[in-house]
Amino acid sequence: MFEPDGDTPGELALLKEREGLIPLDIPAWGLDRLYGVPERGLFVLLAGVGTANTAVSLMTLGLATGWDFRETLWIIAGIAGGNPHTCSLGSPVWADWVVDGDLGHEIDSRDIPQDWPMGIFPLGSKGPLDKNPPKMDLFGESYQAFSLNRKLVDWAYDVTAGLELQDSEELRIMCDRYAGFNGASLAPAVLRGDSVSGARFWHGARHNSWAAKWLKDWTGGEGNFFTSAMEDSGTLLAMKQLDRMGRTDFNRVLLLRSVSNYTMPPPGVDPVSNLIGEHGAHYPGYKLALENNYRVLKKILSELGI
Repeated sequence: MFEPDGDTPGELALLKEREGLIPLDIPAWGLDRLYGVPERGLFVLLAGVGTANTAVSLMTLGLATGWDFRETLWIIAGIAGGNPHTCSLGSPVWADWVVDGDLGHEIDSRDIPQDWPMGIFPLGSKGPLDKNPPKMDLFGESYQAFSLNRKLVDWAYDVTAGLELQDSEELRIMCDRYAGFNGASLAPAVLRGDSVSGARFWHGARHNSWAAKWLKDWTGGEGNFFTSAMEDSGTLLAMKQLDRMGRTDFNRVLLLRSVSNYTMPPPGVDPVSNLIGEHGAHYPGYKLALENNYRVLKKILSELGI
């Protein structure tokens, strides 16, 4: 999704360096961020940050090039915020479900009724205490919850579950601040869990509780909140549309997100300080997440003979 200028690596850097990706510019269509090794059948699109960017970039690629993507395996790969109740810094997570977190009603938290746990609730509902399931077809065809091909996710997880990953003693000490959180206490490992997608970079224990409930509500109780990322509902909506047009196969899509930061602060630290203050950086597990993400991708490429 992104690659900063300068010396800081982004989500493309390790793949580009270690797999020998070369630019494949198609300037007539504005596709100036496509890379690959054509003789290996390996291509990487740098899609941009946020749901709109990724959706537009992917639709452009799917429609403009004239390439046949019907048997292409797509992997959405990047970093993410992680729920410390379920995963640790540096852990790559394969998703079965992605739920859009932007579409909804929101009341300022200072104005919500005293018995409401949060001010964000599904469109068409009566509030966060409404026991009725969200209306998936409120505006016609559902585009809020995406279920990925379970057999394909099974395969990807089984292939990579025992992979040796990088860890850091410094990050283990940081994770110790999350005493009592089952996920944060673990060493990095390939995991399987679900993601809330939205353009807002939210942070805090109350928002963390919202995300866990939101994912459960929109998946009929099936989903478990592991990661939060800023693009995936846009990407998957574009993939759905390309599938309907006969240009891709949505059953050949995987989502891999590695945990670079937690979605809430440790006990005793306020959200503002943890997000932007002296207590820590935005992404304490950034480099670890990039490295472990690459290791999982490399294993998949090896398994496919690419």
